[in-house]
Amino acid sequence: MSPPAPPGRWHRLIDKLSGPPPNEAVLATRKGKPFWRRYSTFSCGMLISLVLFIAPEFVNQWNRVPDPSTLQTLQVRILYTQQTEPHLFVELPNGQRREMEWPIPVSAGGRFRSHVWDDAQRESLPGCRATVQGARLKLTLTERFRIWALDCPEKNISISFNTTSKNFPRDLATSLVTGLFILIPYYLFYVFIFLREKRGHL
Repeated sequence: MSPPAPPGRWHRLIDKLSGPPPNEAVLATRKGKPFWRRYSTFSCGMLISLVLFIAPEFVNQWNRVPDPSTLQTLQVRILYTQQTEPHLFVELPNGQRREMEWPIPVSAGGRFRSHVWDDAQRESLPGCRATVQGARLKLTLTERFRIWALDCPEKNISISFNTTSKNFPRDLATSLVTGLFILIPYYLFYVFIFLREKRGHL
């Protein structure tokens, strides 16, 4: 009988990353437990990635550029504005106050700036009676209203749907590329964690 073939390069790499031989005593205490209990550190890392990266990206894909005919038109008085979301704080004709935002990527961290207006426009809008067109975001934990067009005749400021819809995919693509640069090393690290846990070393 010929001797077994030596382990391949990838097998040797995985074996090295996995650490010392399996800790049978630790593995015995985990036998019969559900996956998330046997590999608790790995499972926790995957849950964090779901909350911080995967779920927000799913919400972004669900809330892409809408059909302009579906947008809600509102008359508002702009109370004040800020650089990051929510970008506008407004008052409706019935006295209700609410927050609104320009189309920006949805993320767990938030605080995205919008490029559809400049600082001069943002600073001059408070006090303006404006017409906005927008829609409520879907699948968000809190109520969020995204505006796609704004018209303020008294300040001669008009930001059209065409402007916001052209800008949004670029912002979304930038957010996605940034997320991938974070996710790739993140998941590689947790693959290492999983290999260690599988041998009972974590």
